[in-house]
Amino acid sequence: MTLYFAGATVVFGILLNAFLKDATTPKDHVASWIVLTVATVFWPIALPSMIRKRLQRTEVLNLDYLN
Repeated sequence: MTLYFAGATVVFGILLNAFLKDATTPKDHVASWIVLTVATVFWPIALPSMIRKRLQRTEVLNLDYLN
């Protein structure tokens, strides 16, 4: 049970940080807080999905200027 709450705390911190940095979402929008809560509760599913999307978003370096 401790592992579950530790993971949920980490996921909540990551999601809250992203939510607060997002200037396009109003902070008093109830649906946004519901999504944040649901993703925290289901963190064993949400965390691998977030990691996968983050790894897919890495940019490929363009080294054409070296030639």
